[in-house]
Amino acid sequence: MVHLVVRDFSQEEWSAALSGFEGLNLLQTWAYGEAKTRTGPWKAWRAVFLDDERVVGTVQALIRRLPLVPGGLVWVNRGPLLRPQDGGQPLLPAVLRELRRHWVEARHMYLRVALPSGDGVMAPAVLAMAGYRPVLAASGWASARLDLSGTFETLRAGLQRKWRNCVSKAERSGLEVRSGIDEPGFGAFLEAYERMLADRVFRTSVTPDLLFRLQDCSGPNDKMLVFSCLREGQLLGAILIARYGDTGEYVAGVVGAEGRAVNAGHLLLWRAIAELKALGYRWLDLGGMDPVLTPPGIYHFKAGLSGTPYRLPGEIEAHDGNPFNRLVRQRVERARQPAFPNRDGPREGEKP
Repeated sequence: MVHLVVRDFSQEEWSAALSGFEGLNLLQTWAYGEAKTRTGPWKAWRAVFLDDERVVGTVQALIRRLPLVPGGLVWVNRGPLLRPQDGGQPLLPAVLRELRRHWVEARHMYLRVALPSGDGVMAPAVLAMAGYRPVLAASGWASARLDLSGTFETLRAGLQRKWRNCVSKAERSGLEVRSGIDEPGFGAFLEAYERMLADRVFRTSVTPDLLFRLQDCSGPNDKMLVFSCLREGQLLGAILIARYGDTGEYVAGVVGAEGRAVNAGHLLLWRAIAELKALGYRWLDLGGMDPVLTPPGIYHFKAGLSGTPYRLPGEIEAHDGNPFNRLVRQRVERARQPAFPNRDGPREGEKP
């Protein structure tokens, strides 16, 4: 019988609990949940699922309660994470029922879930029996992953020809690339990123404050890597790579016009690939790559790496129909209208 156990987890305890689970991702890490708690109206909530006292799943959710009245939003983004099954009954229906019991039936909250994997997705009838329904307007998160297990030569040869030529040209230009987790490099990235956001019209929850808190909350072996490209001491561009489990993930990048002219973005991402491989990471997630929702220039740039595309299932929801949670659902749907990458709450095609 699957049941939920909720308690306060330390960073070390939560990292240990996540070890070995399929579909591990940045949004289910302790550092991300803590960063969201420190930068906005969200509160991180964590629990494990037990089956005969054996841990079979974990879940981190972001909670936003309504002021003064009961209800609010429970947002499970790319969770829960489950143990691989050995031919037994699928865990997902039981785990989702337990989540619904805890949040919808007992606490009258509006629950929305974006599952971390397409494996084991339930048929609509089974989904309905678990107390959920699909959110028809919310397509699943799309990205691509690059397998780093091959040799450096194989990885280089796997780049699209034009992309590979851009890397070679940048290498011949004598550009300097620095990498690390040090404060000067990270601070310079945040300053450049903040200037870029100020010059653009789009809105994103991947703010400089969130990135600062995420770095601050990460353990020493999980801090984001900053790759900076310089020419004669001038910063031409920089990218930020998160790390969790066996995966690195492209989080954000800033490359100005001068950097684009000398292919700084290509060189930075190639150096990130090489360093992640040297550090023993198996995968690089390109951090969002949707044929419809990703801006065309960014999409084609990432496509040049020849990663393997994937798309997660569409979101599902559960609520008890009380008027407060109908209001929550309406507000969530209104907030989702701008289709630009955003990790926070549910929004179509948005990134982590």
